[in-house]
Amino acid sequence: MSKNADMRQKFEIHELVARFADLVNRKAMNEMHQLFTVDAVLDIPGFSTHVVGRDNIITFLADILSLWSGIVQAVHSGTVELVSDTHPQRATGRWYLSEFGVKESVDTYVGGVYSDDYVRTSTGFRFTRRRFDLLYMRAGSTVTAQAFPSDLP
Repeated sequence: MSKNADMRQKFEIHELVARFADLVNRKAMNEMHQLFTVDAVLDIPGFSTHVVGRDNIITFLADILSLWSGIVQAVHSGTVELVSDTHPQRATGRWYLSEFGVKESVDTYVGGVYSDDYVRTSTGFRFTRRRFDLLYMRAGSTVTAQAFPSDLP
């Protein structure tokens, strides 16, 4: 694959991740289905959460977002690795993010990392797996901090 094609694919994945954050911020779950494959998986190991299937993921996200009276999710640095040698339609990524807002009447700040798998469909790259690991959380005066997960590369 050419360098320009690689850059286009990485940009497309960056836009996918940014769109996810935008939909979270707007709580626009009716548009979220466009971002996941039908058989996608969402894992949140720190909360023992494993959700299979696009519709189930959207329901789960809607339920979580209903706890927030206001939320801002900001995506920070990220990396994308194209798996073009063996699977030209697949890629992986890692994205650091922060969220802040009011959750269940408590001022809350979250920092964490998404580890993603993507697949190219006829309409562009989509999430096939998202894993969220909490690295930092402040809810009111309670603070939790964790090291980067040792089981991630």
